[in-house]
Amino acid sequence: MSETRIPGLSPHPALSPERIAAARAKYGHSADRYLESLHAGDPLADQLVERFHGMARGEGQRMLMQALHEGIHAVDAPPRELVALFEQLDHVPFWVDWDRMNLASAKIMQNALLPAMSFAVYALPHAYLATSNKPLAFSTELLDNTARRYAITTRFITEVFMPGSLRRQADGFKFAVVTRVLHARVRRRLLDSGRWDVAQGLPLNQAHMAMGTIVFSLVVMDGMRRLGGRISKRELESVLLTWRYIGYLFGIRSELLYTSETEARHLMEVAYSLEFDPDDDSRRLCKALMDAAPDFLKIKSDFAARAFVRILHALSRKLLGDGLADRLGLPKERRRALCSAGIALVWILERFPVLRPPWLRRYMGVSFWIEQGDYEHAFLS
Repeated sequence: MSETRIPGLSPHPALSPERIAAARAKYGHSADRYLESLHAGDPLADQLVERFHGMARGEGQRMLMQALHEGIHAVDAPPRELVALFEQLDHVPFWVDWDRMNLASAKIMQNALLPAMSFAVYALPHAYLATSNKPLAFSTELLDNTARRYAITTRFITEVFMPGSLRRQADGFKFAVVTRVLHARVRRRLLDSGRWDVAQGLPLNQAHMAMGTIVFSLVVMDGMRRLGGRISKRELESVLLTWRYIGYLFGIRSELLYTSETEARHLMEVAYSLEFDPDDDSRRLCKALMDAAPDFLKIKSDFAARAFVRILHALSRKLLGDGLADRLGLPKERRRALCSAGIALVWILERFPVLRPPWLRRYMGVSFWIEQGDYEHAFLS
């Protein structure tokens, strides 16, 4: 498995003429297609949200949930926008392979602590780069209640990676659809706010949604590997396939739904050549992420909480490298030897699971995801 390239090395600003010219010279039509995708939303979901906006309060949501739970034919006089959305959602693409996707479920759920750490210290800092961070930065709810936001994300991961959870009547499928419509609502709200700079692209656009699926699949697996995890080619391919289908359910264009690690890394390289630089919002979001970790894990001791945050800083710096860590505002922690020892321990325990101590096992199975997820809110009702 090749390394994730460190973004933000260009001396020119993101999406500047110099960056665009260099990207076109190196990647040709791929750079142009990426730039076009920055200005593309999700027509099916966007049109549906626009239609719902003209209905009585709560009526559109009621129709959506009835279609999800009972099928589009159960909805009385559904609007054509809802019918069009479910024509796409109810179609299962030829390339979906449930058995291979179950392998991804096993990989993510068998050692939950490892992908969770990769999310926190490696993948999410990558997700906070470029203009893709702006919808998050606009939301004070994320910054003010980061722990709850990541509890919701944890539940999403739980839902979509349970075996068979992306089949039509399963909760993972329904959660993905609800998330897609939520994205369209956020997109509409930000555009209506008058605060969004459309010159930089649409909020939650096709390019950034596609990059999001890469962050949650390939970059997470890269982080797990850097943390000492053991990942086979088949396991990696199964995770990529799962997120390809999630991307389909999210309404991402087929040309941006990568079919291999090579295609995913190509999209990353094009994106990094054009944008994905750390900025002030990146630094604010990373700080909020690290500071919220003890609350998310329900660490009660102030001393233990502070120590855990320092460890996260050190581990993130080790995995990201000093260049990107500095630009993200991560403090210079002096715990590299401890991090190296921890990674060596993970390497051993991944290859010799019989050595895992009993106290550690409660953090490693599906129970971790269930315990940390937000199940208090009726997302699927």
